[in-house]
Amino acid sequence: MKKIPLKSICGSLFLVLPVSAHALDQWATKVIGFSSQYSTSSWSASQALKAPNTNSYGDNSTAWTTAVADAGEEFLTLGFANPVYATGLTIRETYGYGFVTGVQIIDTDNIAHNVWSGTDNSVPNQINNFLVSWPQTAYLVKAVKIYINTALQSSYEEIDAVQLHGIQPLNGNIAPRFEHTAKLVCSNTTTAQTINATIKGNGKTAPVTQWDCEKAGLKIKLGDTVSIQITGKIDQ
Repeated sequence: MKKIPLKSICGSLFLVLPVSAHALDQWATKVIGFSSQYSTSSWSASQALKAPNTNSYGDNSTAWTTAVADAGEEFLTLGFANPVYATGLTIRETYGYGFVTGVQIIDTDNIAHNVWSGTDNSVPNQINNFLVSWPQTAYLVKAVKIYINTALQSSYEEIDAVQLHGIQPLNGNIAPRFEHTAKLVCSNTTTAQTINATIKGNGKTAPVTQWDCEKAGLKIKLGDTVSIQITGKIDQ
């Protein structure tokens, strides 16, 4: 939750929130799908969740691998706790190398987008943190689907962890002190874009409790500085 300093002015609240668009790097937290897994525990898809816990190159049960070796195309789909405007993905390869062939990202409307296909330039006989980058998305991303080719080299291919890179959305909650409507002004001081919007509570009489600059139309990228002002009548 983003906290906002409060000032009381003549029976109204005037809230000012100077913030910067900042990056969020997060490890996967949920298994959504997979083509196969070696078992339901060791080498399972859930072994690719959370921060890395495979610290040496080789065949380790703390990483995900497929049911059989050299079967061809396989995939792993993972979800993340916080949707972001995505900019890239790091795939931690702990056994095998050069096996990633494609990446899809899945937005909050469950639409899949192809963002990368090509040659995985990881090197043999060591752990590789394979980074895939793309231009910042205009939509929030909640999951990724990784395609691999298990037939490129002999033996198994293993992924220990997956990290999504992106920018957090500019939204948040406020204490229910306003009446049903309030005025939201979002300004990107880096690009000189300013958005004016009316925010409303949930229901006809519910107080205002949430704000969202990007839903209002503000555009941001990493490093931009943003000023947010919320004004409204104090709820009696």
